[in-house]
Amino acid sequence: MLATVVDVSERTRVPTRAPEGADASTSLRRRVVLLLASLVAAFMSFSLLSPSASAQDGANSLQSITPADGASLETSPEEIVLVFNQEIGNTEQVVVAVQCNLEVQDIGLPQIDVDGLIVTVTVLEPFPKGACSLTWFLRDAEGNNIVNGSSTFSILNDPPVAPTLDLSTTGTADTSESFITVPATPTQISTQSEEPTGTTDGALWLGRMLSTLSILVVFGSLALISVGWPEGPEYIVTVRFLRLTWIVGLLGTVLYVAAFSADFAGGSFSDGLNPSSWLDLVDAGWPGRAALLRLLVVIASGWVVLRPERIIDPTTAMYAWGVPGIGLIAVAMSRSDGPAPFFGFLVGIVHVFAVAIWFGGAALVARVILAGPGEEDLVQATKAFSKISVPAMLFACVTGVVQMIRLDGGDLFSSSHGRVVLLKALAVAGMLFVALAARQQVALRLDRAHELSPPMASRFQRAFTTEAAIGVVALMFSSWLVSLDPARLDPLADEEYLPPIAFVDPVSGIDARVSIGPGVVGRNGIKIEVDAPETGISSMGVRLIPPPNAAPCDVVNETGGCEVTQQFRLSGWGTEVVLTDPGVPLGVPGTWTLEFSAVTQQGVLQGATNTFLVRDVDGSVVTNTPTTTTLFAPQVEVSTFVSTPTQGSFANTTTTQPAVTTTPSG
Repeated sequence: MLATVVDVSERTRVPTRAPEGADASTSLRRRVVLLLASLVAAFMSFSLLSPSASAQDGANSLQSITPADGASLETSPEEIVLVFNQEIGNTEQVVVAVQCNLEVQDIGLPQIDVDGLIVTVTVLEPFPKGACSLTWFLRDAEGNNIVNGSSTFSILNDPPVAPTLDLSTTGTADTSESFITVPATPTQISTQSEEPTGTTDGALWLGRMLSTLSILVVFGSLALISVGWPEGPEYIVTVRFLRLTWIVGLLGTVLYVAAFSADFAGGSFSDGLNPSSWLDLVDAGWPGRAALLRLLVVIASGWVVLRPERIIDPTTAMYAWGVPGIGLIAVAMSRSDGPAPFFGFLVGIVHVFAVAIWFGGAALVARVILAGPGEEDLVQATKAFSKISVPAMLFACVTGVVQMIRLDGGDLFSSSHGRVVLLKALAVAGMLFVALAARQQVALRLDRAHELSPPMASRFQRAFTTEAAIGVVALMFSSWLVSLDPARLDPLADEEYLPPIAFVDPVSGIDARVSIGPGVVGRNGIKIEVDAPETGISSMGVRLIPPPNAAPCDVVNETGGCEVTQQFRLSGWGTEVVLTDPGVPLGVPGTWTLEFSAVTQQGVLQGATNTFLVRDVDGSVVTNTPTTTTLFAPQVEVSTFVSTPTQGSFANTTTTQPAVTTTPSG
């Protein structure tokens, strides 16, 4: 939204002209009379005002602030001090909020000295290293802003590690302050020390690449044998090549499934080697099911690889085609996200079949058919591959471009997925260049040849080997792409939300909608959409309060409680989402209370509430409180706004779950 700023001078009215011929002395007398009347009125109003009211009418402002605006501190300050130039009235309130690195910080309640000039705020937890911002408000009894401001400072060093407290000797925690909250944490809390589990990304990439390469080469080789080289199974080098390819593919697929299983379960790679954990991939969506299907198909492909003549035997040809063909479908299922997923799946099937005929056939020609000189069948096989590979190259390139447009659109430089797509496109372009040059030479030199001479076999082998090698590089990029999120991927495609709850507050200027979903006991996502203000939100968060007198929580937080909170990082207009996985735990069915708080440059919104219904896991509804709700029914009196020491209304709160933040364009 664009705002037009108009420079308005101090004088906005044109002075009225005196009538022509008016007496100058009359005009002078009028001015003197008006001046005297103004002085008398000002003196009477000043004498009637009380000292406190007079001070309030004066422009109270901040005289100094510690830490100073723009200061660089070696370590976190122990307190924040604000000095005002006039006395703070008994009915006035001070609100202070601090953010460091976009995280809300824990500070105490503002304390005003006996003279009403100095406000001291204790820092409860040392501020972390980084940039910090401080926002303060001076408000009257009705909650209206008298004066407000902000400053920034930076911390140069990390705070020292605090010693572990002995909870057995600390006594009962003081819960007298408003909004003492419990952060949202994973459902299962381990009492044992966590050991580093490493990463499975490398094994996942390598296993996926070797498995895909094997499936493509096996299918492309069998297709070429069936269409243009029926003598192929008679060569021992053909059988050895197919068997070696199948063994590499089997090992790669096992590696892929194990790494996928470990990544899905969040464990170490050694945990993923347990075959009993592989069945959990059924719950990992279509990519997980495709990984299991891929493993079964690769194992079954051994039936045709060990005896490749089955591909040309009419009694077994259908099964010999079908088993590796299902493997290609499993490869196409590895990516099931993005816009129009079913259309993308169909395009993906055409793409992998075309790539298998092109790349798999090129590998067979390079490593087997052109391994040495031979008779006319080798010449015919090379010519047959040249004919069937040209339309395969066309389909592979066209479907690849379609998938690129579907997943990335024109954002090829703004995302990691798009940049890797560009690298893959360069590899495919190089492969295409070598392939077309090789096909041209095959058409010229093998048109009337009846045997494959040693020089000719060596020359063509180098060309087809180069083509296949570039194809391996392209497959490496393809395996990498599966692990990256494309630019047009909708992270909320699988998210379900209850109807949004609106919060509109003229004092703080907040206009926002909060959605909870799916509204079932367990992990739930949160989405907040902010329409106003466009900028100036220093903190914002929600508190989810379980029904009163509810049963014990099925899903608890790290302290065993049921109440959870979530902070947001939006500083203005936009949308922020906490996905259902990991989400926040709602551990009991019934009518929950959603409490919303925010701090803006205009003011503070604290304790605005509404309710939403959480169903049980079986879909049943438990009604334990009335469902009638009241928007902005504050749970504390206006005077307790002074107890807002941190972002919004949260004391001792931290952002607990990662969120996806988007801001509108334009």
